[in-house]
Amino acid sequence: MADVIAECKERTYDFSWLPNTLGDFKLVIDTTAEDLYYRFFHYENELGWRWEALYDKEVDDYTVHVVMPLFSFTDINFIRGSWEEFEGVLKERAEQGLTERLIEPQKMFTYAYKHKGLADWAYEEFLPQQVGPFVRDIAPSNGVCMINGSYIIGEYRIMDDTSGLLLFYNVLRDEFFAELRRHNYPEINHDLDAKTLPELEAKLESELVRVLTDLQNRL
Repeated sequence: MADVIAECKERTYDFSWLPNTLGDFKLVIDTTAEDLYYRFFHYENELGWRWEALYDKEVDDYTVHVVMPLFSFTDINFIRGSWEEFEGVLKERAEQGLTERLIEPQKMFTYAYKHKGLADWAYEEFLPQQVGPFVRDIAPSNGVCMINGSYIIGEYRIMDDTSGLLLFYNVLRDEFFAELRRHNYPEINHDLDAKTLPELEAKLESELVRVLTDLQNRL
């Protein structure tokens, strides 16, 4: 099997076609190897959200990773088997891909998401801006579309730590659920499981502060 990372190091790249900023994201040209990755460039904002174009040695694909403080996933729309194909799809869709995924995520709200009432939900009463040291930086109005039908509709995190809570809605299973992160280790939590928005509101009202306080006490 060819050492693609070594081949990447030998190439000369021209990324002059990339905008220096997109929304609140700034371009960083990496062209560096790191463990199993060769990163070509990434966009990053002040929250530490990253949109990374790279070669992934583990799966032997060129792809895009969306990397957030509490989670990461691969954008399957950009997976390609060669640099030439990858460069082509990046030139065609990188700006749109980052914009729709993280800058204007409302563009990826499906009918099911809107029909559930999430796009217009007055959530502030149930998802306060801050709970103790945990700050909310994702809400249903800017929910992030992931994979397998899941949206992150809420995230609470401590800004200087990889600890917090992720609140999901899965449009395929039509259900709400949450996961905790304690120093980046995932923990399943069922205290916020719900099927309807009124049920979720009730769970958030009674359980959110308690769940986050318990997490804080275990850090």
